[in-house]
Amino acid sequence: MNTNFRYDINGLRAYAVALVVLFHFGVIGFSGGFIGVDIFFVISGFLMTQIIVSGLEKKTFNFLKFYISRANRIIPPLVALCLIIGIIGWFTLTPQELKDYGKHAATSLSFLSNIQYFRESGYFNTDSHEKLLLHTWSLSVEWQFYILLPIIIFIITLLTKNKLVLRLTFLVILLISFLLSILITKSNPTAAFFLLPTRAWEMMTGGLLYLFFQNKVFSPSKKTIIEIFGFFLIVISVIFFSGKTAWPSYNAVLPVLGTFLILLASKNNSILTNNRIVQFLGNTSYSIYLWHWPIVFYLSYIEKSHEIKYIILSIILSITCGWLSFKLIETPTRKWLSKQKVYLNYISTLIYISVPMAIFIAFFVKDGMPNRLPQKINNIAQQSNNRNPLMQKCHIEEGIKVPECKYGNGPVKLIVIGDSHAAAMIRSVEKSLPINSSVLDWTYSGCPTVEHIKKLNSPNFKCGLVISKFINKLDQHPNTPILIINRINVLFHGAPDGDNDLTKPIRYIDRPFQAYNQEYYNAMKIAYVDTLCKISKKNEVFVTRPVPEFPSNVPKTLAHKAIIHSQTRMKILRAQYMQRSKLSYEAQNEAAEKCGVKILETANFFCDNNYCYPDKDGMPLYFDDDHLSIYGADQLIPLFKKVSEK
Repeated sequence: MNTNFRYDINGLRAYAVALVVLFHFGVIGFSGGFIGVDIFFVISGFLMTQIIVSGLEKKTFNFLKFYISRANRIIPPLVALCLIIGIIGWFTLTPQELKDYGKHAATSLSFLSNIQYFRESGYFNTDSHEKLLLHTWSLSVEWQFYILLPIIIFIITLLTKNKLVLRLTFLVILLISFLLSILITKSNPTAAFFLLPTRAWEMMTGGLLYLFFQNKVFSPSKKTIIEIFGFFLIVISVIFFSGKTAWPSYNAVLPVLGTFLILLASKNNSILTNNRIVQFLGNTSYSIYLWHWPIVFYLSYIEKSHEIKYIILSIILSITCGWLSFKLIETPTRKWLSKQKVYLNYISTLIYISVPMAIFIAFFVKDGMPNRLPQKINNIAQQSNNRNPLMQKCHIEEGIKVPECKYGNGPVKLIVIGDSHAAAMIRSVEKSLPINSSVLDWTYSGCPTVEHIKKLNSPNFKCGLVISKFINKLDQHPNTPILIINRINVLFHGAPDGDNDLTKPIRYIDRPFQAYNQEYYNAMKIAYVDTLCKISKKNEVFVTRPVPEFPSNVPKTLAHKAIIHSQTRMKILRAQYMQRSKLSYEAQNEAAEKCGVKILETANFFCDNNYCYPDKDGMPLYFDDDHLSIYGADQLIPLFKKVSEK
């Protein structure tokens, strides 16, 4: 046994990667497994501080050698992963997916992917699982930390040899970063999750451990107690935290402190961290981490992400790919590169990064190379873009200034009030109108047609106020029919693709609710029915039933099926649609009975007696998981004509 090797640190890496893998594969009991990344951050802070400080003390530290040493460890397996997945993606990804992959691979290899993903969406959002290299955000954070840490330590050491000043500097940075983490998690959780300023405190915690306790030795019994308590904090974090938890914020203190204590114990002979299985996983942890997420992506691609046997096989495949990467790429390249002279090492690194980078940039610039796929598949995938081209101009997401676009020529014969579902369908409503007439667009993103409705933590969401404004303006449009189109199920159940927490409503009228319960349902139904009836006092009102919603992006899923020649049709049970729509149907029926609102039935355009389908003759009817494409909305033109015929 190597007495200088920290088996406890290697063992901690094993637990960290295991937690992340089990979390990403959705294994029950590991809802907080994402804390594995926080464990990695603390370990990195400890090791990097040790390397830099000890090197400066011995006068052996060299900036160029430090950076290239990190590069030799991290970049070759990452380049190999990106190239191999790029080859697989050439045959399996839609043009938009390959274009996005090119962008993400380039930002991953330049260690800016955390910034890119921050700009795109949250880590726990549904669409984040469609990004093949999402997990590389943590590598970017670490690399940014690697760049800055030696500079900070060098400057402090140059100015003073007093280690207390260095400790105080670390402590100040830690406290500032921790405060930012708490504050920014509240105001911008995506930024807090992905960016270095709100993550640095975790790595600085590891650094402070080295600066304060590098020579501290505990008795065997104390080591055991400290280690066990550290693992206890990590286990508690895994069990009680989830993707709904505000992160990192103050919640991350638990796993960070747990990791701190295990490192502090420095129990090199612990059965928990020093056994064959754990050491194997620790040695291969980086490569396993790299490979597991693309496997998660492709498991979802083949629609097997909820089948236990496939999950087990995928976890085994992740470990196998990680081991092969470790044996064939990670270890040999690191050994070979480390033997080269520093300048040759840098040249080699520049070359083996530049070549794949050029390929990935070409993927992006050439729009995902659409000519590599049959035109039929491209036609399916392109339905993602087959949407109302004026949505961005005519459809607001906040504030009170609705553009009020008019579609068609001639006098206004119909007004559409609603949310993004209305904006998606309005061009088909226009087609249903008589010649020389137009439709007025009164749509607002995420806005159910409910007066006084508000959203938690969304001060610019003025939907309820805007609905009142619309009602008051109806005096200017006497005898003009009103067509109300909403994703109304969201009012009663939340949006699976938009709300962070589907157990606690974010919408309210007078006061927030703590759960989707009968009291909440009654409040929303009353507000919805009252609003419809208030509108119907001035104008004739038509309201569409909610259209079926699907569990994944329809054009992408259908394109994937076409690529792999799957004969299984995408569908949901009609009973599932009816169950989600039950409260909406009841509210609309009540409005019909109470004030004569006329209901337009949509279900039969998408469903038979047993199932609802998102396509017609293989062509998607949706441009995502719940919004109708122009092609899909055109199927409802006969329904919309019932309005203009009145």
